[in-house]
Amino acid sequence: MSSTLPSNVSQFETAKPPRKQGPAFGGIVITVILALALVAIIVVAVTRLSSGNLSRPSAAATSTTSTSPAQATAAAGAPADAATAAAIQQVIAQVDAAQTQAIQTSNPDVMAATATPDFYQEQVATNQELLAAGVTDIKLVNIEWGPITVNGDTATATNYETWSTTFSDGTTEQSRDRNVYTLVRDNGTWKVLSDEHPDQTQNSP
Repeated sequence: MSSTLPSNVSQFETAKPPRKQGPAFGGIVITVILALALVAIIVVAVTRLSSGNLSRPSAAATSTTSTSPAQATAAAGAPADAATAAAIQQVIAQVDAAQTQAIQTSNPDVMAATATPDFYQEQVATNQELLAAGVTDIKLVNIEWGPITVNGDTATATNYETWSTTFSDGTTEQSRDRNVYTLVRDNGTWKVLSDEHPDQTQNSP
């Protein structure tokens, strides 16, 4: 009687078959190639970043973007002719007079005729701040005119305004400030779009 294994499986069947040799070398080569390609892509990306091609916009570019269209258009304008300059000066003088009247009468409506809706709202807010600070009267003492430029229906005018401010305690202060006005022509009439104070450090009328 022939001997058998504990599992009754013949010795021939229990012998391990020889291991097949796969294409191991070829797989390693492909892996190395892919790794080298990845390294090359990373090197190119780092090089582009260091050269500045992917950097953020500079401060100058950001400043240019934030400039309002009206101011950018007016800045490229030509000096206004005598008639146009006189009309613009008159409108600005009316804006100043209207603000004085609005403070004296507590009626902001008088400022609407010579201002765009947005600038009118700014004037209303400014007057409210002045009144809250105890201002009882403001007076335009003098205007010194600077350059006035026009480009189509947009204009800029620079002047130096001297104001006298009276407070509820009877004290009076006087200040001189540079103003840069931007105006737009609406149905043939110039209106103030904005009034910037480049040299101003404190609020003034």
